[in-house]
This record gives sequence, C-alpha cells and structure tokens, in this order.
Amino acid sequence: MNLLMVEMRRAMRRRVVRVLIVLALVASAFAGVIAFLDSRGKTLTELQAKGGDLHPSVITHWWLAGPADGAVLIASMFLLLGGVFAGAAVAGAEWRAGTITTVLTWETRRTRLHLTRTAACGILAFGISLVLQVVFLASFVPATVANGSTAGTDADWWTSLALVIARTSLLTSVGAMLAVGLATLGRNTAFALATLFAWMAVIEGLVRQLRPGWAQYLWGENIGTVVPWAQLKDVEFSRGPWLALATLVLYTSVIVAAATITFQRRDIAGAS
Repeated sequence: MNLLMVEMRRAMRRRVVRVLIVLALVASAFAGVIAFLDSRGKTLTELQAKGGDLHPSVITHWWLAGPADGAVLIASMFLLLGGVFAGAAVAGAEWRAGTITTVLTWETRRTRLHLTRTAACGILAFGISLVLQVVFLASFVPATVANGSTAGTDADWWTSLALVIARTSLLTSVGAMLAVGLATLGRNTAFALATLFAWMAVIEGLVRQLRPGWAQYLWGENIGTVVPWAQLKDVEFSRGPWLALATLVLYTSVIVAAATITFQRRDIAGAS
C-alpha cells in the first residue's frame, strides 16, 4: 500500500496530468455557461424539440439509455482519450527523464513496481473520471433550474445515469492502464500514443472494411457496446456487454503482462 500511494502521488505530480484536469474543469465551466446562455428565452418545447440537438438544460437529455446519447456520451469520449494520454505520459516520462534507474534503486522488485504503477494509474483514472463527470453534469444545473426542466427523472433514470458514469470511469481506467503498458514496452509516450492511433484509426478501419465479421473483436465495437451496455445495432454479429467488457479486460491484461515481462528482463542501464 505504501508503494501504491507513492506511485499515485508521483503520477499526480506530473504536469501533464494536472494540465489535463484543469482543461477538463475549464471545458466543463465553459459548457455550463454556453448551455445557460443558449437556453435563455427558449420554451420547454423548443428545448425538447424532436429531431433537434439534445439540450443539457433538460435533465433527461444528460443521458438517454435507449438511443445511447446525451451529454455523458460526449464526456466519455474525451475522458477515455485523456486517460490514455495521461497513462502514457506517466510511464513514458520516467524513461524520457532517465529516472527509472533511480526508482529501481529504491524499489528493486521490478514486477512489483510496474504492476503497482499500472494499478495506481488505473485507480487515479477511475477516480478522476468519476469526479470530472459529476462536475461536468453539475455545470448544467443552473441552466436546468433557471431555463430547463427536471421532469421525467425517476429512480430508474438516476440508476442508469450512475451506471453509465461508472462504466465510463472503468473504461478510462482500462485506457490508462493500457497506455502505461504500451509506454513501458516502447520506453516513451509517443510509442504508446502512435500505436493506439494507428490501431484504432487505421488497422481497425481496414478490418471493418475487409473482414466485417471480425469487427466484434475490435476495440471500437467493444467500447461502443460497454458504454451504453447494449448490443450494437446494424452490425453483422451479436455481442453482449458482458462479453465486450471481458474482451477489453483481456486485451489490456495481455498488454500489461507483456510490459511486465519486458520490464523485468530489460537491461535498464543500457535502455536509459
């Protein structure tokens, strides 16, 4: 536990982590102001217009479980990207600065160090994502109270909202741990980010075009199943949310295991 707390404190002291948190807070405040100003002078009918954009001043537009849409869905994409970037930066900065040898003089058990660092990033990503989502939605409260509506919410809706926030936080945590593993394998932040971008934007796109039946095994489809916790529509396969979540955890575990083995066997002096 001492090592875990130390790694969490060290991760939080990374400038990139603090900058990302500040940017998220500023974006939340900006979104709240825009929602408030845009909702002024509009009737509830205009704010709830069918076929139009969902307006966050209407509280039920924060999350629509059926069509899987709403303000939370927008936040989930940015949080996942932020978790990946922060995780890669935390692990990659150690190699870039050459301080990995210094850390290993204090904690010589490499496997323990790497797994603890990965867990620390995962825990922080989950907690920060949870808090930022609450702050993001709270920024719409003035618009909702002054100009919008809180009608239509019940226990089931609040439960659904809480669950999607938890799932988004879990995926952010998974993304951070995946990035830590890739940054450790490549010994820098850029390797992790470039690998993830190439895979998600290029390789998975090619697979969808050339082998549509394999799409069920891709990161994008599984993430798109976990967030709304529902089977994807208009696809050629059937894949439930539990299987999709298990797939993401399995992929991340493989990367983390490979990074742990590599870190254990690597010539640190020669690498740095």
